[in-house]
Amino acid sequence: MEHIALDCYAPGQKQIWSLARQLWEKKYNGWPRLNWGLIVGCNLIKFKSPQGKLIPEKARLFAILTSVSFHLIWRLYCLRRYTNNDEIEKWPTETQIHNQWISVVNQALRHDCILTDSCRFGVSARQKELVLRTWSGILMNEDSLLDNWLYTSGVLVGMQPVKQTEGIG
Repeated sequence: MEHIALDCYAPGQKQIWSLARQLWEKKYNGWPRLNWGLIVGCNLIKFKSPQGKLIPEKARLFAILTSVSFHLIWRLYCLRRYTNNDEIEKWPTETQIHNQWISVVNQALRHDCILTDSCRFGVSARQKELVLRTWSGILMNEDSLLDNWLYTSGVLVGMQPVKQTEGIG
């Protein structure tokens, strides 16, 4: 699995990790150098300020980007290897991979927002302020959003899908 996550020559993993790094760097400096342990333990990573204070929103964003990115890499691997029998002409294009990654991150954002609903989830609901802090700084058209945009439709991460061009690539 480490090979699939970090070293595989097939399309997907290098591009997906690059997209995760690009989105991360809209808000934070220094995307961590990934290894298998960091990917598997992404929910255990703690980030601290220079003063030693925990930054939970930074840890959450890292965990979300890492887990959804690896999950997409794994899905693409299974599709390529088992569904399409490793036929190169059926490999996804860079555009398709880019758009799939944008889609899964937007799904994670929407899911996070839904889970803040205390009427539906009671004491298990996510803290609204933590979710707002996690995603702020990486949203599309963020300056035009309300301060509490959690229940605003159409909120997306600040990266655009790419239009598919004709032909391969």
